[in-house]
Amino acid sequence: MLRLKAPTVGVLCDEPKLRLDERPLLSFVRQTLPTRRKRNPARAHQPARTCRISRTVLVPSHQPRDSGPPPSQPSGTGKPVSLSSSEAVWYPEAVLATSFSLAEEKYAGLPTPPFASFRPNVKSGPVRFYPPSTGNYSSDAHHKDVKPFQTFESPSLYYQLSGPSFPHGSISEAEEEDGLEDHLQVKQEMCIVPAMDPNTADNTLPFVLECYARWINLVVFEPTKAVLPMKESIIDQFMRFPDKRATIILLANTIGSLGKSIHLSPKMSSLVTLLRTYAYQTIYEFTSRPPANHRETDRQNALHTLDLMMEVVLIQRYSYSMSTIVRLMEAAAPVFRRACPEPLDQYVNLPRAVLSPSINIRHFATTDIIMSITTGRPLLFRYDVTYPPDILEQFQDGRYGMQWLHGIADQYIVLLARINVLFEEFGPGISPRYIAEIEDQIHEVATFTERSSDPVVTIWKFAVRECWKLTMFIYLYMVLCRASTADPRVLNSVKSYVRLMETVKPGRNPDSFLYIPLIIVGASAYRRQDRAVIHRRMLGLQEFVFPGSCGYDAMNMLIDLWTRTEAEDRPAVWDDLRESAYRVTHI
Repeated sequence: MLRLKAPTVGVLCDEPKLRLDERPLLSFVRQTLPTRRKRNPARAHQPARTCRISRTVLVPSHQPRDSGPPPSQPSGTGKPVSLSSSEAVWYPEAVLATSFSLAEEKYAGLPTPPFASFRPNVKSGPVRFYPPSTGNYSSDAHHKDVKPFQTFESPSLYYQLSGPSFPHGSISEAEEEDGLEDHLQVKQEMCIVPAMDPNTADNTLPFVLECYARWINLVVFEPTKAVLPMKESIIDQFMRFPDKRATIILLANTIGSLGKSIHLSPKMSSLVTLLRTYAYQTIYEFTSRPPANHRETDRQNALHTLDLMMEVVLIQRYSYSMSTIVRLMEAAAPVFRRACPEPLDQYVNLPRAVLSPSINIRHFATTDIIMSITTGRPLLFRYDVTYPPDILEQFQDGRYGMQWLHGIADQYIVLLARINVLFEEFGPGISPRYIAEIEDQIHEVATFTERSSDPVVTIWKFAVRECWKLTMFIYLYMVLCRASTADPRVLNSVKSYVRLMETVKPGRNPDSFLYIPLIIVGASAYRRQDRAVIHRRMLGLQEFVFPGSCGYDAMNMLIDLWTRTEAEDRPAVWDDLRESAYRVTHI
């Protein structure tokens, strides 16, 4: 067998950082952006390395569904199917045993905290899911009055919203060229040896790393910060837990497919359905057993149980509905609580969770906050938001947490939770000193942008971080101050956000990392021209245009909110987002 020498793995360089808090964007662009670099002819004509690989795949016999586990037990058998060259490769030995009772119906979710529902007549409790219809609208078959591109009662509003749209956010050659050097660095760090054939046992781990490297370059805000921790985690799981290798290989196939396109093929959707079912079964088995006698042993068992579920949550964000994500998070919630180091009779300390050594604890806590701020739903947990002394310095360092994934500063995650906690405690009668204190904290959050080899990348990353800062102010005023969209503070912040976003050319970067702010700012937009800009930018992203996806649900929520408030001739308030989320997604 041919032995290949592994290339030397480089060390990430500590690039100089720019403090950009006070610098206006246009001035920053003039100072940073030189004449557009021409493509390197030598690189352009460099032949791509090819390899011969087998493309046999086992496909489960059942069809994918956008729910939890299907109501009947899936068969573990399948038939070989030949894949085209564009599809990911499923390692043929990676077959999961799926002859188990389904766990999804066993766990009904957690009781929600006091401000569980902003909707007066909506009871808190487990979330029910209704599979999408096969028609144009696919969020909830029981709410057919909400259409994705329905005719607005106000023709003028519809005219504004149906203005020119941009092409779907596919990955263009120009955008790939923008981050080419970063992509090469990620691939060099992630891949140990060139995988000549993924179906060869010796090449299994390199094949897995190659798939994750492809995905990181597409969906991660700071790929160079994510690559080493993720690589170490994958290798650790692969080497320490041989029984998990089949699952890791299936995940790698799905992740590798997402690295090419966020829209999963039917074959990959079948894979995700299988993985989701297995994740539910794993969690049900863990929660059905009595806890271990020693707290630390039980905590480690919980951490291992979270591994697959949080990977599935991350994958399903792109192709599955909000209802599916909510149900996954509710199922994982008791496992997350047992995985946290705090005693079970205390609140989870959010700053410590966001900077946890375990990526799954960080991911769950961050996802819980994001899920709440984009739907108006309550948090799954009441968090302690005070900073332990040893944690504060790590936050200020900027190298920890989950900022590398979504582009949101870790301090903002804690501030968002604090806003929710204060609203629970004080409601609309909050003292102005709390508002002023949070405003100061938002201003004080350091916004660092690492200088990239391509100035264009530096600029759009700066724009994302500044957009997040404006989004924080909007959320503060709308939620804690109970301001309407016509409030001058909200109006000015939304106007600044739209103006800043318009200075950056539409495209997958930066728009894919404005996915979450677009929902919050869209729900807070009062002027028709601001709503139109936000709607057009959404239509330029694949995340928002595929029926049945989280982004598609979010866009329908905004359209429902805009339509209702326009018909009632009033500005929107934050409760309207909760109402629209319930009407569209039934969560």
